[in-house]
Amino acid sequence: MTEILLKTLIDEDHATKILQAKVPDLQVVSLRLKYHPFAGFIFDVPTLAGRLGTTHALVDYYTGKAFISGKWAKETNKAVSGDAVVSDPGWNSITFEVARQKAKSLLLTASLRSLRLAWKGGIRETAHVEKVWKPNWILQVCIQGREYRVMVDGLNGGYFFIDA
Repeated sequence: MTEILLKTLIDEDHATKILQAKVPDLQVVSLRLKYHPFAGFIFDVPTLAGRLGTTHALVDYYTGKAFISGKWAKETNKAVSGDAVVSDPGWNSITFEVARQKAKSLLLTASLRSLRLAWKGGIRETAHVEKVWKPNWILQVCIQGREYRVMVDGLNGGYFFIDA
C-alpha cells in the first residue's frame, strides 16, 4: 500500500460549530478542506500479557512529529488533487526513512514507559503506507472585526489558530 486518504469525520458544519461554541460572534469568511501528508506505520508491540498488540503511528512529513493513532478509516473512490494539498513550508520536511525511524522511536519509548520492568523489547513493523492524507478544515474567520486563519482537525475536531 503506498497511499491512502483518511475519511473526514468532522464535516464543514461541525467544524464551524466547534469554533462558534467557543466564540459565539465568530463569522466564517471561507472554509476549505485541505489534506496534509503523513507517513503511516503499523507495528506489533508487546503487551503486559506477553501477547502482541497492533499499534498505528503517523509521522508528519512537514514537521517530523510522530503520533500514535487509532486504526485508519479510509475514504474510498476519492482522490487528492493538487490544490487540496497543504503546501510544504520547506523548513523541516523529512524523508520516508526518517519518518520510519521516528515512528519506531516513538513506539519504543511508549512501550518502555508502559511496560517498565516487564519490557522485553521487540516491536516489529508489519506494514507501512508512504502517504496517508489527513483531512483538515482551514477556516478564514472574523472575530470582532479581525481576521484569523484556523485549522480544525477533520478527524477529531481539535483546532488551533494558524495566523492572525
